[in-house]
Amino acid sequence: MLTNVTNETNITIDDFTSVSPMSQTLLFSRNKAVNNEMKSDMSRQYSYVKIADYYFCLQQNPAVLAWILFFKREDLISIQPWLKKNFPRWSTIYFRYQWKIFKRDLITLIVFVQYKLSLRNADPVHLPVYGQFGMAVHKGYKIFNIRSRVVTKIFDSDVNKSSILNEIERMKKVSQIGFAPSLRRCDTDERCYEEDYVRGTVASAHRSADSAALLKAFYREAVPCMNSLILFEKPVTKNLKEYINELMSGLKFTKSSGKELDVNEVDKINDFVNSIIEKLNAEGNHPVHLVFSHGDFCPANILSTKDGIRIVDWETAGYRSLLFDFYSYFFYRPVNIKISVEKMSAELNQALPVFISGLDLKVTDVPAHLSVSEDVYRRLYYLEYLCKLMERMLTDNRLNIMDYIIRYIEAFSHYEMNTARGC
Repeated sequence: MLTNVTNETNITIDDFTSVSPMSQTLLFSRNKAVNNEMKSDMSRQYSYVKIADYYFCLQQNPAVLAWILFFKREDLISIQPWLKKNFPRWSTIYFRYQWKIFKRDLITLIVFVQYKLSLRNADPVHLPVYGQFGMAVHKGYKIFNIRSRVVTKIFDSDVNKSSILNEIERMKKVSQIGFAPSLRRCDTDERCYEEDYVRGTVASAHRSADSAALLKAFYREAVPCMNSLILFEKPVTKNLKEYINELMSGLKFTKSSGKELDVNEVDKINDFVNSIIEKLNAEGNHPVHLVFSHGDFCPANILSTKDGIRIVDWETAGYRSLLFDFYSYFFYRPVNIKISVEKMSAELNQALPVFISGLDLKVTDVPAHLSVSEDVYRRLYYLEYLCKLMERMLTDNRLNIMDYIIRYIEAFSHYEMNTARGC
């Protein structure tokens, strides 16, 4: 049954018994009608065709798509911010870029019309919800209805219900966070949930190659969100070696995964992981503080809206080591924005003491020796992030996750070399 999770006035038993029989009958009829309407909506099938980076619904009017492509381009870019290019306005390269985007959007519209008129062979994806466009995500699709300001996550048929329920429970918890989208409705039987569509623009300062601009945006916008997450729920303390053993269970390569893995890549992963574990084991019975984490706190998920900064894509939220979100923010840069590891290292090393000092003021039970435990939390982050990517690789047939794993390992190794040299 579709569950509405928006805040409504609760009606107690006493309140209900005071309602007249006629009113009770009308109330039951209304609820039944709403449920039937929702089920009816989910029983319909809509066809989506993939054009470039997006899936577009064939049931929509081409004029609506033209409106999105030419007047709502920021809505598309905010969903896939790596498409955004920042050039000085009114420069020659800026106009060339805008002209290139215009031609690409025009081609997209022409191809869409050809699909709609059956002038081009299509292999559409059939989904039970309507939206103007969508995109493939981990374990399913996200469909965006920017008119209704709703985003619907639809799970693939091979995703078991326990995984769906776990993600929905995470999203319910996340809805309590002020800078996260609110969960509207969820339905495990229909294998989907709805959340608010966050309309905003990519916070370009967080993707800037200018270190000063980046750090200014980081202190002003990212740090308050990270601090709020740390304070969101009570931290959990675990023994370092026990936590490492928990993480290692997610890094084992098993034949049952159904994935054919390159031997050289597996060896590279194992060598790196073993070297990190060896260094962590040398720390002895070190206490580790786990806090609620976004799971992918990076510039791509930070949007500037009229109501302030909003963070999106919370599907991997959960408990992780204290500095996980901090390191995720910075290591995203060399892997995805092509910033050099040396430049990122300088930014990270400048930001870390400021971030830790801010934690000391806000969290009373943050250990006083956190500043001397930086190596522990950084190396734990390596293992946690690789564990997260490995889990996704075993369940994601759309993206080349192994490529991301190798690129992150190269960035981690490079940073460790710089740290050893005192850079």
